[in-house]
Amino acid sequence: MKTASEIRSEFLSFFEEKGHTVVPSDSLVPGSDPTLMFTNAGMNQFKDVFLGEGERSYRRAVDTQKCLRVSGKHNDLEEVGYDTYHHTFFEMLGNWSFGDYFKREAIRWAWELLVGTWGLDPDRLYVSVHEGDAALGLEADDEAADCWKEETTISHDHILYCGSKDNFWMMGDTGPCGPCSEIHVDMRSDDERASVPGQSLVNADHPQVIEIWNLVFIQYNAQTDGSLTPLAAQHVDTGMGFERMVAVLQGKKSNYDTDLFLPILDGIAALADLEGVGCYDDALRLPETEGERIRTALRVMADHVRTISFAIADGVIPGNAGRAYVIRRILRRAVRYGYQTLGFREPVLSDVVRIVVDLMGGQFAELIEKKEYIQRVVESEERSFLETLGTGIQLFDTLLPQIEAASSGHPVPQTRAVRDLLEKSMPDTPSEEERLTLFEETASKGLIPGPFAFLLHDTFGFPIDLTALMAREAGLGVDMDGYTACMEAQKSRARAASSFKVDQSGEDGWTRIGDGPTSVFTGYDTLVEEGVSVRGVQSVPGGERGETSYRLLLDRTPFYAESGGQVGDTGTLYAGDEEIQVLDTRRIGGQIVHMVNALPADPHAALTARVSAGRRHRTAKHHSATHLLHAALREVLGTHVEQKGSLVAPDHLRFDFSHFERVSDDDLRRVERRVNEAVQRNIALGEERSVPMKEALERGATALFGEKYGEQVRIITFDPEWSMELCGGTHVAATGEIGLIRITSEGSVAAGIRRIEAVAGMDAYDWLEGELGELQRTRACFKSLQHPVDEEVGHLQDSCRELEKELQAVQQRALDAATNDLLAAARAVGDVQLVTGSLEGADMNALRSATESLREKAGQGHVLVLGSADAAEGKVYLCASVSDDLVERGLSAGKLVGELAKIVGGGGGGRPTLATAGGKKPDNLQRALDAADTNIQGYLTR
Repeated sequence: MKTASEIRSEFLSFFEEKGHTVVPSDSLVPGSDPTLMFTNAGMNQFKDVFLGEGERSYRRAVDTQKCLRVSGKHNDLEEVGYDTYHHTFFEMLGNWSFGDYFKREAIRWAWELLVGTWGLDPDRLYVSVHEGDAALGLEADDEAADCWKEETTISHDHILYCGSKDNFWMMGDTGPCGPCSEIHVDMRSDDERASVPGQSLVNADHPQVIEIWNLVFIQYNAQTDGSLTPLAAQHVDTGMGFERMVAVLQGKKSNYDTDLFLPILDGIAALADLEGVGCYDDALRLPETEGERIRTALRVMADHVRTISFAIADGVIPGNAGRAYVIRRILRRAVRYGYQTLGFREPVLSDVVRIVVDLMGGQFAELIEKKEYIQRVVESEERSFLETLGTGIQLFDTLLPQIEAASSGHPVPQTRAVRDLLEKSMPDTPSEEERLTLFEETASKGLIPGPFAFLLHDTFGFPIDLTALMAREAGLGVDMDGYTACMEAQKSRARAASSFKVDQSGEDGWTRIGDGPTSVFTGYDTLVEEGVSVRGVQSVPGGERGETSYRLLLDRTPFYAESGGQVGDTGTLYAGDEEIQVLDTRRIGGQIVHMVNALPADPHAALTARVSAGRRHRTAKHHSATHLLHAALREVLGTHVEQKGSLVAPDHLRFDFSHFERVSDDDLRRVERRVNEAVQRNIALGEERSVPMKEALERGATALFGEKYGEQVRIITFDPEWSMELCGGTHVAATGEIGLIRITSEGSVAAGIRRIEAVAGMDAYDWLEGELGELQRTRACFKSLQHPVDEEVGHLQDSCRELEKELQAVQQRALDAATNDLLAAARAVGDVQLVTGSLEGADMNALRSATESLREKAGQGHVLVLGSADAAEGKVYLCASVSDDLVERGLSAGKLVGELAKIVGGGGGGRPTLATAGGKKPDNLQRALDAADTNIQGYLTR
């Protein structure tokens, strides 16, 4: 039996011998196509050739392309694990002709490989060709049918004519397109094939009569009016699902039974430590329902670990938006199956990554190169989700019986747990009765309430599709309208908290002045603009201090409006002798709005706009430093680093980026050294305006995924081989102007997101001066230094710790002596020996320790109540102990200390044998101690 690796190698070698160039797989992250979230087909990397916008040095190509189908119309996620052939990650084998050979060669070679090289039974193969389409003005593709008849030995009744749905391929509504010819294989038994002809099952979703190869013949160009025109050059684009082909050649009914998956499945089963299940097939010996539940979980985890391994290797770290969130969803889906079905409570996926790398690293070297990195990212993400997963599942299970009851028409038990859960998930619905009514209305329809689904998402990190999956397993759905409403409400609250809105239409206080262009930005070329006209004025009453604020729109302006993380400019507007201070500049509703301290006396007067040059230049230094920092981080930490947010101010910068762990001190120093080397090189700024977006991406410019760009973009370059980004901000003319860059802090913002703060220019010099001053002051604290300052401070700390231990020992001896005196002064309350007393200067820990020590000495028949007061802090501590024999008689330290705590203005509790309390009335400590007698007498007389 051929191995998967052999099958892949034979495919590539077969076409290489036919004059094809073996082309490496493109990344899962499409570098030149911003319309795609992930590469989802083999043709993605050749799209520009088909569109006539690019060319290659070869006319024939063969490859195996990494693909992900987890979003949009190509979304296989929900089916993964529940059938035998859907996958999120898969390989697409393909051979390509760019204006070279066409139908005849493609068909001949396909047959030669399948039948001649791989030995498939011709009688089990069926092919389909396009039957024609009157709407497209196309006749049947008899040319392809004739090629099958003339170039192969296929039975003519195995050549089927099918419609455009299955046999006409289009790249989009317009553009290259053409008929295709699909090859199907019938994997049924001979008896089944004799009973039902395979022709009737082609394209009928039969699990054993499946498509294995699609040959696309690109020969037309679709026009906007729906018509088709012939292309000058005809192309061939073929795609063979590798996992499916391996199953066919290995004689397996399921892709998961092949050597592409079995080692992963068996590895997970071995890690699970399930009784009687040491490998994937062992689950077949269990009762059918339980066995299939385990096998489904194993299939999901195996598929998903392949996906996340390849995605992380190609630079996608799990996160909260875009591609990153898709990978987080997939990883968390795998974790949940492992947790609920296979019993995993500690991270295991990183161990499974190793198996994936061993299996596929031979073909995809990036897996081997980034193995340890992938494992660290996966473990970090898995550990983070495990911290909240169990609680979220517990809450889901709490609500599930209530929903099932309501959906069956039974009354919903109004338990305290349910009421508390509804209060958490519906905080904006104050009435408990309203919450229960809303819950019952939704639950009666068999739906998980939207607010509860949102609670799982927002608090416990459950992606909505994970909640939907858990609901589906229980025979329920999710109230998506309610979930979406909660999500939108949260977004609205966030927007309201972080921004304000003004009406640019002339309403809401805006007065339009004159006609003509508005907000033309000239600030890249000048900081002073003369003869500026006012286009709009606005007075906004009720600022933060109740004062009126003012805003201006100008026809053109050198003032940069806050965007892309860079703060807005400040400066001055001049109208004759009148000076108006520009306090801030913001972009609102597509306009550049100047926040000013007053409106011009004559709004029709020409103005001179002058940006604060010093502040702008300081800001530019920090913005250029941000670009250098981004490039250095990618160089030192890896290309997975992507910008996730930034702040560029005159006095500092803040840069958020994707990375799974703390950046080590050594790596921080390497990054800082690298950016300062770039400063010393005095690299000249490269600025290009109005560059077509596609061209910019093809040249390698860094763009932020999810960021909205126009058709024309601006490229900022500091060394084309190192730092080239799409950016609308302001920058220095050369890196030497920055002077110095110093990283001041590094920390975590969220899971998988780190933040670096830094200063540049004189701000960096001032920061360093402050650090050196602090160092000098520290040195001055020592009369003489025998060692470097850090070592001397370390010695001092060691000495302090030793002295603290000695002090604690002295205090403990004093406490022991005091408690011995207290024990000697025990007094009888009935047949109980009561010990009370105050220990001066003892905190809660010392008080508890003294009580435990005294309890051991006192033995049976004793109740201890000790206290300590700190008048300066306004605090009082109590600790009570009841011997075991008295606990059996009904006395409880927890209840006793709880009653006494009321006297000192606090509360507390604990075990029947030992309990603590605190209060805010230290003057009442003695009263509380004296009250112990009365409380004990009360318990004894009950």
